[in-house]
Amino acid sequence: MYKKLIAGEFGLKETFWKFGIFGILAGLLIVKMFGALLAPLLGGISIYKYFTAYFNPLKMDTSIVVYTVCYLTSLCLFIAYNISMVFAVWRSGARYERSPWLSRIARLVIILVVYLCLRSFF
Repeated sequence: MYKKLIAGEFGLKETFWKFGIFGILAGLLIVKMFGALLAPLLGGISIYKYFTAYFNPLKMDTSIVVYTVCYLTSLCLFIAYNISMVFAVWRSGARYERSPWLSRIARLVIILVVYLCLRSFF
């Protein structure tokens, strides 16, 4: 199914709304949830600073390590999903024959949504 989605074999409506918008929002919710669970444990310092300056393997807090792994894994999967959704909507829009304007608008909106979602992390 994922291969068909990336190839643009689904309709533009389904690809844009179901997989694009709602899929990206669901992924954003998951990443933000892990970030919200991790933030109070870190006490206002960044993940990088914690693991380079404060981390001690002999006295480590396992919940910080587990939440960090979950957060970084979900963030990497979210980035990969966003990139693949841009390709999926782009290819699905190329096959859309009803209105060239809707095709172009869907392409621009998905790029804008992906940009805004990824910008919130970096």
